[in-house]
Amino acid sequence: MIKDIKQIKEHLKDHSEIELPYPFKGDVHIKYITTKDKDEYFYIGGKYVSIMDNKILLCNNGRTWAVPISLKNKEGDIIYKTRFFVHKDFNKVEKETSEVSELKSIINTQQGIIDKMSKSLKIKSQENEQMKQILTKIRDKNI
Repeated sequence: MIKDIKQIKEHLKDHSEIELPYPFKGDVHIKYITTKDKDEYFYIGGKYVSIMDNKILLCNNGRTWAVPISLKNKEGDIIYKTRFFVHKDFNKVEKETSEVSELKSIINTQQGIIDKMSKSLKIKSQENEQMKQILTKIRDKNI
């Protein structure tokens, strides 16, 4: 846990704060600021595992822990919200990855169509050549 502002700024360089609910996917690393003993602390966090009832489950080196999304008083009112941060290019990388996957799928489909058409063209070319041979034989007999 870190309280030094300079260190926190350095850790959060190239990171963006997110609002929950957030569509966590894959291997995203989450850093966070939360309260402990009435003081706020920054934590370098861990890899996203899952989201549970008012908690996000993180893991690092085989160790798993839950981070509260919000703290509530006895009446159920939210008295504190944990702040979560992910690398600013996380969505961009994810978006590019899904776009690349979609484009690869399109290319594979098109390549399949090209292969089928090539085979069909080859068969038609062979049939055409056979027809030419048959017509040549018929002409030769009629002459």
